Amino acid sequence: MLLPFLSSFLVLLLGNAMEVGGRNAPGRTDLKGNTSPFAVPPEPPAAEIQVGDPAPNFSYQGFDGRWMRLHHLLEQGPVLLVFAPGRTELRRLEEERERLLDLGVVPVVFLDLKPGAARSLAKRMGVRYTVLSDQRLVIASQFNAVQNAVLIPSWFVIDPRGKVRGLWRGKLSGSDYPELCARALSLPLPGTTVPSLGGNGPLRRTRR
Repeated sequence: MLLPFLSSFLVLLLGNAMEVGGRNAPGRTDLKGNTSPFAVPPEPPAAEIQVGDPAPNFSYQGFDGRWMRLHHLLEQGPVLLVFAPGRTELRRLEEERERLLDLGVVPVVFLDLKPGAARSLAKRMGVRYTVLSDQRLVIASQFNAVQNAVLIPSWFVIDPRGKVRGLWRGKLSGSDYPELCARALSLPLPGTTVPSLGGNGPLRRTRR
């Protein structure tokens, strides 16, 4: 009589465990197919990212607490990801921000700081581009921008289709970022003369 009772008890326990792990786990949908924007979504597996590869569709938490993904940034156009910039680089990116926007490129910076510290630093320095926290190096690891558990300075240019068009790991560029992005994306620099296809003289690239 004891064995049937134990079997029924184990089945009940397993059923409850599957319900908790499958229905209520963070980042998963409920029975109606809804997903909370505040739940932590699963990350794509790490891989060796090279030029021409699809960029990991990483998730990040905005300052409003909502979770977003790379594809949300790409809806605005190409993206320049910069990991581990120092204060000099942060100021330089702010100075080049308008030229990047003229190209349609959205600059995004990742710092190995807590979200509050990253937000405070951006506010103190008066930067107007997106500064995100990657304290646990989850995003940097997906781009192989971590060495010996330390975030290494790196940059990546990603086109609107989500492909990596340019990258560098180990140091940040001495050249200006608008020029790097223009070369990676095969775009003319803002203000440069572009041959006209209609025979009405040269055209100048202006901001979109």
